[in-house]
Amino acid sequence: MCGIYGCIADDAAGQVLEGLRKLEYRGYDSAGLAAIFSNDSEKIETERTTGYVSDLMTKANGRFEGAIISIGHTRWATHGGVTDYNAHPHSSSDGKITIVHNGIIENAVTLASKLSKLGYSLSSETDTEVIVHLLDHEIKTQQDGKGYLDAFSSVISELEGSWAIAVMISDLPGILVSRKGAPLVVGRGEGNLSVSSDVQPFYGACSEVAYLRDGDNFLLSEGKIHSLPDVDIPTFEPLEGVYDEQDPGNFDHMMLKEIHDQPTSLSNVLSGRISADGLSTNLSGISLTPEEIKKLERINFVACGTAYYASEIISSYIRKFTNIRSEAFIASEFPARSVCSENTLTIGISQSGETKDTLDAIFEAKKYGSHISAMCNVIGSTLSRFTSNGVYLHSGPEFAVASTKVFTNMVAAGLLFALSISEMPESERRIIVQELRKLPNMISSQLLDIDDSITKASNLILHSEPPIFIGRGGLSTYVAKEGALKMMEISYIPCLSVPGGELKHGTIALISEGSPIVAIVPSDDKLNLMESSIRECKSRGAKIILVTDSEGPICDLADILIQTNKSHPALSPFVNIIPIQLLAYQVGVDKGVNVDRPRNLAKSVTVV
Repeated sequence: MCGIYGCIADDAAGQVLEGLRKLEYRGYDSAGLAAIFSNDSEKIETERTTGYVSDLMTKANGRFEGAIISIGHTRWATHGGVTDYNAHPHSSSDGKITIVHNGIIENAVTLASKLSKLGYSLSSETDTEVIVHLLDHEIKTQQDGKGYLDAFSSVISELEGSWAIAVMISDLPGILVSRKGAPLVVGRGEGNLSVSSDVQPFYGACSEVAYLRDGDNFLLSEGKIHSLPDVDIPTFEPLEGVYDEQDPGNFDHMMLKEIHDQPTSLSNVLSGRISADGLSTNLSGISLTPEEIKKLERINFVACGTAYYASEIISSYIRKFTNIRSEAFIASEFPARSVCSENTLTIGISQSGETKDTLDAIFEAKKYGSHISAMCNVIGSTLSRFTSNGVYLHSGPEFAVASTKVFTNMVAAGLLFALSISEMPESERRIIVQELRKLPNMISSQLLDIDDSITKASNLILHSEPPIFIGRGGLSTYVAKEGALKMMEISYIPCLSVPGGELKHGTIALISEGSPIVAIVPSDDKLNLMESSIRECKSRGAKIILVTDSEGPICDLADILIQTNKSHPALSPFVNIIPIQLLAYQVGVDKGVNVDRPRNLAKSVTVV
């Protein structure tokens, strides 16, 4: 949620624009940059606009070439509407101080009142602008020869909330930075010192990174991190991983590419985590000893959105394969006090590892004595660093805002974990593990076989009332929830998801002639019950989009049949979610939605 990038280098502004392009998945309501062209500059040049980074590049029209210091911002709006004057950077009235900010200043109203009494007026609706005016006042009034970093630290001490901040001052050959509760990373390479919301923009420009900590206030200049006396400076470490460019290749959109990436990403998350004999799984990142696992009374999962629905599936695996109580919680609703103790494990699940609600839930879990761990896709994220242990999902970068391949890798990692602590007979575990090894190839073949049915289903949904997603028996119910979420994210169509058995308790009143019902029906012990639920819908005129691996009589109830590959019941979420992702994608495309950048959404939500 919001991306910031700053750079000290030759052609600093060019690097900032490229960095913002790579950060745009964090927000794309507006964009802006500021630049200094010489060490004795009297003025900071700025440009900002609503829309995408490409719009900013067009508006800038090359006039920032030759800048030696630059900061930029791509926005997801929180305070104030999507307008040019609310776009970052924000500047002091004399133009000598400029700031970009990711986060929320909770006491902004109080600080704005203070500034008004001091004679300052705000030109935007944002909470960010108060910071730049506070800094302007502090610099002008400070005494005893204190420097800019002292003044900056003093202002930061007045703020309440969360932030990642970068500031330029016209006569300062560097960038002031501060972090609390929002990600901020420093990158260093030959002739380059940069700061960013995450490491993605550093690839190709920096070889080392330093992860800032909550409470850090520093000055970046001369290729170094400078601090006030008695403040530890984080050490640089090698930049790991490889940057995957945002290029859809032969696909029309990144979302479609990432759906088709799933066989490869699944292979990556499974690699090295299944024994050669196929008997066991190993998820060593969750570093509890066998003795500690035996003492566990419950395992909590905390997550948001897609990660939450993955957590529900994983929690179901834990309950099925072990005698440990397990439950998934929406992170913002996590009742840590009542479910955490020294004999519990709480696992935060997040693609970015920066989701504020998930981080807060993990902090609370630790406070009440729980073991903590994480499943995360981003190396060096706040979640992974705070828990000091966990499982990397190895999905590769996911640039489309709606999560697809990370969802399947979350579920795969969770299944590996459940199997590793399972108490099931060895023969049963062996069957699931062997089927799990075949999963990437199974998914690959399925991606090639369902295009026609997806097209028909999209056409039905576009010309009907909003669809209702149904499943039954746990796993398919959770897949239905994720399916409804995907459809809403990508097509802006309001969707419901209910267990099949709950239709008759209210939801069935919404069904009329032609209503689309998306039914997720694996060949498990709930198949006959789902058949009954589908008949209830059809008797009221509903049109059934049936996603199933069954070849039995239930297929005759389908108006549109999406046939999936046969799989072990435990693996049904993997084969069933693929066509649902493709369906959501196709409906969005057919509606003319920007499926990679749907309105009002961002990849990483770093505010509460």
